[in-house]
Amino acid sequence: MMVRWIPFFMNVTALMIWLKLQSRRLSQLSLWQLITVISAVSYVMVVGYLTLAPTSNAFVTDQQVAPMMIDKAPVNLIPFWSTSADFYQNVLMMIPMGVYLALLLPNFKFKDMMLTGTLIGIGIESMQFVLDQAINLLRWVDINDILTNAVGVMLGWLLMKGLAHTRIDHIIRKFRVDLY
Repeated sequence: MMVRWIPFFMNVTALMIWLKLQSRRLSQLSLWQLITVISAVSYVMVVGYLTLAPTSNAFVTDQQVAPMMIDKAPVNLIPFWSTSADFYQNVLMMIPMGVYLALLLPNFKFKDMMLTGTLIGIGIESMQFVLDQAINLLRWVDINDILTNAVGVMLGWLLMKGLAHTRIDHIIRKFRVDLY
């Protein structure tokens, strides 16, 4: 059903509108900063595809747990019950988010980033739950995804904070864009 693709296309449309609204500010950025913004927007589109596009099964293997069904949504509320390969892929998927957040919000502290990573995971899973109810998106809603998303964001952010204390920090600074 084509209606299941609407959330993904809305995500892409929202990102394009945001870019247009930021065009004056973007024109003042250096080439390096533009690379950060454009690659971050592209990354968010990919994450949108991976999390909001319809699917009827996991990307890796069959789930090892039987989900609790809440109306049309398969839900797992037990942390670490199933740690198949997609558990670790979620961490890997969100490491770039932590890198981009470190570049775009360089003044964020550890607790700010931990909260941001958790809220990103809650946001994705909440959207999947609502969309499962509204248009039968066929996505699992899983507490493990919230945890692994937060861990991935933190690992990416910690990587960038660690690199800030090395000789390549002068290169990383060229890519920083302070959004706030």
